Amino acid sequence: MANNAMQIPGRTPMSGRDNITIPNPEGGKIGLQMRELKHLGKLNLRGGKGINPIVNMATGCNLPRKANSFVSAGERHVVWLGPDEFLILCEAGKEHDLHGIIASEIKNGQRAAITNVTDSLCAFRLSGPALLKVLAKGCALDLHPSQFTPSQSAQTMLSHAAITLLAMPDDSMTIICRTSFAAYLLDWMADASLEYGFNFKA
Repeated sequence: MANNAMQIPGRTPMSGRDNITIPNPEGGKIGLQMRELKHLGKLNLRGGKGINPIVNMATGCNLPRKANSFVSAGERHVVWLGPDEFLILCEAGKEHDLHGIIASEIKNGQRAAITNVTDSLCAFRLSGPALLKVLAKGCALDLHPSQFTPSQSAQTMLSHAAITLLAMPDDSMTIICRTSFAAYLLDWMADASLEYGFNFKA
């Protein structure tokens, strides 16, 4: 039976990091805002189209029909990672219940599996007028809004870090990396934003 209690761990990958504010050298608006999406639930799901009813029942989302896209329902998102691999993002502390619900619906012999990867990944929200200029310094993809539209995702490299990018409806982006690369990613963003101004809120 799923445990309905909120289970939020005490620390995040950015615990212990101070706020960072680098003014825009030209005196204007800070070019890049970055914040950690603390305790965001993350579940890795493997399976084919046959598990769509289970995913829809548990999350309110259907599996993405197109490669490099994601489907949203409120605070929950199902991100395409491969033909039979998806990343489910959910509210902080709800990943345990969601894992239990989906795991209990997977039948014996069904080629599907779900794994809680919350602590192995870190997520940030990026926004600001210089967002695309900063990302262009370390990412080879064309992220112009005409090419990388809301509900699209991409798995790529940002400098030396493997990341997953999600284009959000409000012109911000969610960026997901391995926890071990989180501090590196923050430091890289701060350095790449020097000419535009940078703010990180811990």
